[in-house]
Amino acid sequence: MAVGILNFSGGILSVVSWFFVRRRYNKKPILKEEKKVSIIIPCKEEIDLEKFENQNYNNYEIIIVVDSEEEAEEIRKKIRSRKTTVEISKKIGKSGKNAALLTGLEKAGGEIIVFADADIKPHKNWLYYLVASLGNISTTYRWYFEPPLLCVWNSAIAAIFFYKKFNFAWGGSTAIKKDILRELHIEDIWRNEFVDDLTLTKEAKRKGYVIEFVPFAIVESQKEEEIFKWMNRQFAWVKYYFPWLWNIAFFFNIGMRVSNIVGIFFFFINPFIGFLLFSPILFDFIRGWQEYRVFAELMEYEKEKFVSPIYHILLRPLASFIISYNLLSSLFIREIEWKGKKYAIQEVFQQRKA
Repeated sequence: MAVGILNFSGGILSVVSWFFVRRRYNKKPILKEEKKVSIIIPCKEEIDLEKFENQNYNNYEIIIVVDSEEEAEEIRKKIRSRKTTVEISKKIGKSGKNAALLTGLEKAGGEIIVFADADIKPHKNWLYYLVASLGNISTTYRWYFEPPLLCVWNSAIAAIFFYKKFNFAWGGSTAIKKDILRELHIEDIWRNEFVDDLTLTKEAKRKGYVIEFVPFAIVESQKEEEIFKWMNRQFAWVKYYFPWLWNIAFFFNIGMRVSNIVGIFFFFINPFIGFLLFSPILFDFIRGWQEYRVFAELMEYEKEKFVSPIYHILLRPLASFIISYNLLSSLFIREIEWKGKKYAIQEVFQQRKA
């Protein structure tokens, strides 16, 4: 009975919380001062450079960092703005991305640094909203318009960013003052770490900095290959860099999914208790609608690009079970393949402790 009441109460709370989220973001941020921004983009794949070069912001530069002169030449053919330069990664880092970011930082002349992934497709106000919302650190998140299941799963993850206790500075789109980067000694950290965003988040939160989530700046991302493998990898990194957060997610998510299944059998014994145990599934249908409605209203993409809200409503319970699968799978991941390279996670953390 107690578990059932907790399940039902949690469902009510999750539904009600969306009204407060929508109220908090009822106005778009307004830029007070246009300081110079340096956008650093490590690039190993195709990049929609036009979307970066045509931002509704005047005072910015784009620094694209690649691994070779051949890649640099390919990018230079696409450049249409004097804002954009291409650099070849020369710094030393545990991962190729961190080495590229360090190279970009060395060349950056802006007071504000924006880290961006090459596979995002930002709308024209993306940079404006990131900077306008900037206290010390502002971030946003990715969005997939297809396939529907990935879109719904991703919206469930993105919803966590509204809660400052649990959000993080996503490496695909984060703005931070250069002075704060210096204070965090981020260059020293990235030389010895494999992951960029979680290490930045960990150090920033340790120093007491608040990370502001900017839903207006959410960016379209190219769809992932090997979706489930990619999902599991995200949780594996969280498990090792933020074990307390992973533990909370594992305890509540797995516990709730187990109680949902038990609730089905309880329907035949005690329908009321069965309903209480099963109720989070029913609330997931409502949450799916709420997530669609809030994100579709706040994001600046054509409404025609979004999948039907029916997908969000019907697939949201399945997304919750997939998250449980991701959490369970991350328990057994010992090696991560990322950008063509393989990293043994245990070795990474043994080195960190050494």
